[in-house]
Amino acid sequence: MNLHPNRIVRAGWAALVGLLLLVTPLFAQTKRALVIAIGKYPGASGWQSISSANDIPLIRAALAYQKFTDVTVLQDDKATKTGIINALNTLIGQCRPGDQVVIHFSSHGQQISDDSNDELDGYDEAIVCYGAPASASAKPNYDGSQHLRDDELNQLIETLRGKLGASGDILLIADACHSGTISRGGIAKIRGNSQPFNLSGKAPQVRSAPGRQVAKPFLAPSPARGGVATGLAPYVVISAAKAGELNYEYILPDGSDKGVGSLSYVINKVLRSVNPSETYRLLFNRIVAEMKLVAPQQTPEIDGDYDRQLFGGKAVQQVPYYPIQQLTDSGKQLIIAAGRLETVNVDTQVRVCPAGTTDPMQASSFLSGTVVQAGMFSATIRLEKPLPADQQLKQWVFVTERSFGDLSVALSLDSLRNGPLRTAAENVLKALPLVKLTSVKASELYLSQLDSAGVSYALVRKTTDGFVVGKPIPVNRPTDGETISLRVQNYAQGKFLQTYNPSYPGIGLKLELIPSKPGGRDATDTLNRAGFLQNGLMMFSPTDKASVRITNTGSLRVYFSLIDIQPDGGVSVVFPTKETSVNHDLPENYVIEPGKTLIIPRRLDFSPPYGTETFKVLAALEKFDLRNVVGLRSLDRGTRGLSNVLEKVFGIAQLFVRGTEGEGTLPETAVGSFSYPFLIVPTRPQ
Repeated sequence: MNLHPNRIVRAGWAALVGLLLLVTPLFAQTKRALVIAIGKYPGASGWQSISSANDIPLIRAALAYQKFTDVTVLQDDKATKTGIINALNTLIGQCRPGDQVVIHFSSHGQQISDDSNDELDGYDEAIVCYGAPASASAKPNYDGSQHLRDDELNQLIETLRGKLGASGDILLIADACHSGTISRGGIAKIRGNSQPFNLSGKAPQVRSAPGRQVAKPFLAPSPARGGVATGLAPYVVISAAKAGELNYEYILPDGSDKGVGSLSYVINKVLRSVNPSETYRLLFNRIVAEMKLVAPQQTPEIDGDYDRQLFGGKAVQQVPYYPIQQLTDSGKQLIIAAGRLETVNVDTQVRVCPAGTTDPMQASSFLSGTVVQAGMFSATIRLEKPLPADQQLKQWVFVTERSFGDLSVALSLDSLRNGPLRTAAENVLKALPLVKLTSVKASELYLSQLDSAGVSYALVRKTTDGFVVGKPIPVNRPTDGETISLRVQNYAQGKFLQTYNPSYPGIGLKLELIPSKPGGRDATDTLNRAGFLQNGLMMFSPTDKASVRITNTGSLRVYFSLIDIQPDGGVSVVFPTKETSVNHDLPENYVIEPGKTLIIPRRLDFSPPYGTETFKVLAALEKFDLRNVVGLRSLDRGTRGLSNVLEKVFGIAQLFVRGTEGEGTLPETAVGSFSYPFLIVPTRPQ
């Protein structure tokens, strides 16, 4: 099961790797650790034995190398739910502000029927403590009390973060997975069970309880993830395998046939060779390279604030980059998981730099390249000279100059009189690659003077017949290139997404807006839709509220996100919300099984601009997050390297399936898109 900063996710455990000391602690810093290893489960529990005991010396050695001195081990029958909670409470009681803490789990993990009705899919994620059964057949009428749920562990970790403070650190390593059966002849084992535990009388619910938000996270942070801003210890997440993958044990190559956790083995190895000035991002890059050797069938993941030097180092500014997905043509070409949807178009210029490079323009060693082929989610880059095959995992690709292709936006300055002001504005806008200056008749956006004195201006959108759409966007002055650029980029996103309609066999979603009763108690308290229909479209005014109902009409389990394309061309993400007050709203919660219907618990309000608005649902086979990359912001902001999910610049990173070697490109990803137009009017006819 993957462990993310905000919750345990469906496919596997992870490791929370802490970010250390932001300020000087008030007390002498202590490095403390709690190692929890459960391998010999009771036979009656239905769980197979795993090699967790063999992880203990690996983790002990890694901790000793990093000078952790206060280490407690909780093993097998001592690691009941009560034993784990007591050990964590003891650890919390011992800690002081500024301490560095490591918590290591080696165990099974499992989904179990939600006990608080606040999960969209109806299941909590849980640690399988010693004595917890694998299924109802192992223990009829089991009430779930021996599983350590994400809610309960979340409360303990939050208490620990508060005790450590902004100058502290938590490193939580977990090596487990709930993915199924024994593999590799019964020697290498899978840590977990792919079947969720359906408790008697607790059929999973597909919506939240009244008054609750969409879902709660695992290890929910404050709105800011940690550090000085929140007073909580910061951290990072590293997962042994991505969602849907098995987490294999590794057989030691010493002839002993001894199995160990693959991630534990790799972490033990890489922590012996790191340089203190390296970042957690680069540490993860080393982990990826080693995992390719010991567990090539699984893909580790990272999340959190990982642009920080190891073990108490300072934060660094990391320029966004892409890992190399494939080398082709004897190393003369490479493929990255980013394409036209991330404005990586043909003729875009890149630099290939050693992994760990923070700024490609300062790199002393690099290869230049040019994008020669761009799909929606992948791009083929031709290099100035071949890159050796052994460098694929040791190099990062940085975009240094974008080519915007057909995303350009026609903009008019005809409202400005000829003279120094117009000349200055033209010079600014000519430097923006997305902008194509044209006449007002041929324009999509034009600059409008709002007052006779020529002090206030705005960018407005118009239709081909000259009708102005939406509310003008204020611009301080015609030479305010940054504001104009952001507005144009936002408009280009909306224009692109309006016509972006990918399809994939088995992916099918139906979206509906259901009117809410005035003063209704929750999202399920709805009205008949008939009074809101006009010419086949739902119609809403600012006094209305509505719920979103999603039905999976396809044959595949999918994650989804809802994007709003406004009448004036602006775009934003509706769900998951980005409001810091709803910090439990996470991309991994937006998942739906085939044939299921769910109502998003959080209701919608409506506001101008008036006109035809479009909701677009994007669906994919893996979780993705568009919140940091859709809307009025720089196209370069928010891009995260080391990502394997459908995100980045208004965008979608490749969830690719590898093609045959030498094909020169990767197949397009499994993504579906579904549009739902509706009307927003000042007053809805009664």
